[in-house]
Amino acid sequence: MSPYVRHVTPVAPEQASGLVARVYDQVDAEASSIGPAVRMTSPAPEILAAGWVLNREAQFVGTAPVLDKTLVALGVSQANRCDYDTLAWLGALRLLGRPELADAIEQGEPLADARLDTLLRWARSTATAGAPAPLPGEPVAEYVGTALFSHFINRMVLAMLPPGLTPGTLDPADEPAFEGAPVFRRWERDRTPGSSLSLLAGLPKGRVPEWAGDAPAGRAYATLAAVSRQGAGLLGEAARDVVHEVVAAHRGRRTADVDRLDAPLATLTERDQTGARVAILAGLAPEALTDEQVAAWRATDPRYSDHCTVYLLAYGAMAAVGHVEADLAAARGAGAADA
Repeated sequence: MSPYVRHVTPVAPEQASGLVARVYDQVDAEASSIGPAVRMTSPAPEILAAGWVLNREAQFVGTAPVLDKTLVALGVSQANRCDYDTLAWLGALRLLGRPELADAIEQGEPLADARLDTLLRWARSTATAGAPAPLPGEPVAEYVGTALFSHFINRMVLAMLPPGLTPGTLDPADEPAFEGAPVFRRWERDRTPGSSLSLLAGLPKGRVPEWAGDAPAGRAYATLAAVSRQGAGLLGEAARDVVHEVVAAHRGRRTADVDRLDAPLATLTERDQTGARVAILAGLAPEALTDEQVAAWRATDPRYSDHCTVYLLAYGAMAAVGHVEADLAAARGAGAADA
């Protein structure tokens, strides 16, 4: 097992084949080297592919400036208290030539550019239950898709990477924070929208949300949601009901009150409790998920594998993200009605 990924043994780039190798190749060419936040979902190639395609089609291509969408990813990561991703996006701002923005955000200061400040505050607001702040401008699919992917990957990072692990500056010119630490590629480049969609061939399509229109990010989000829902098959019906009930009670938003998450599990058998607990924590308090809790679930069935583990974590994470998406869609609908 990798010292930089918990619960599973990720696929190393030199050992990758098939869909994993195709994803790794595109990530390495267009975004970053293959660090632990990319490798962690590789035991489940479908989750890896759908997540990357959403990330690429929302954040790295399209008409909105890369800077804007970096601020969205950063704002969500800050609000979710995901230090690994927060530091990564602060590093991205510096590599984009905006160190003053990174410094101001790191120090908790308002941004001098009112438009960027509003965008950052919108991103942070998506982590609070209820209607978020109005989305400042277009294109909706790129901003919303970036925010939703960030909510998903923040939860997976907090669940799967060791506490205290930091990515470093991600600047290829600097000393890496650890062996295999990621470095960013050149971001300000032309990328063809939709060229990653071939990675989704054969995967469940799901329902494309209205906010996405015909943007490739919409299909990617629908696929990630549909693939992640397959993780529900790892739980019994009663356990699934409890997961949905608890995640819905928090509207999918993170909570520090972990003890309260355990109370609803009392209605389940001991076996069902183990899996439901993992899924609930993945969605609502991923940093609290322990190696022992994952091991206890895996011990209930010798067939459970690293592939299953990634699926159960993704199921819990996307159960939470689904509520964030619903709130964003409702806020957009309310805004259109008011107009």
